[in-house]
Amino acid sequence: MRIILFISAIILISCSSVEKREVVRADHEKDMNIPAVDDFIISHKKEYIERCYMPVVKRIASNSPRPCETALFQLLERRYSMTYTQEHVDMAADELFFSDIKDKLQNKMKTDRNLRRAVSKRFRTMDEVIDYYKPKYTFRKSAGE
Repeated sequence: MRIILFISAIILISCSSVEKREVVRADHEKDMNIPAVDDFIISHKKEYIERCYMPVVKRIASNSPRPCETALFQLLERRYSMTYTQEHVDMAADELFFSDIKDKLQNKMKTDRNLRRAVSKRFRTMDEVIDYYKPKYTFRKSAGE
């Protein structure tokens, strides 16, 4: 009985300390400002937080897990077993989210000539785009928060 109470207490403590990540528009130098890319990342990140990030960080198994939720959980389970923290989820979410965003943004640029032109004026490769935007839209909390 004590073991069950102990495990329940750990779960309650870990769930109560979960902080929802918010998406705030990044600041850019004038020559690096591409509002369409910011809008694209913000809309996808909000959806990712609700559908994938929060269920995993709260350890709430959904009845029909989404592919991103499953991928995030499996990555965490491989790396940390079931002892992962929100900081671990942040690191894994950065990795998986931005890999997905890279592919989605490349596909969007194929059909949106204005976006393609704006991006190509500032970046040579898609890796440069991701390297620039990833720290601006990271899941990790900054030291000042």
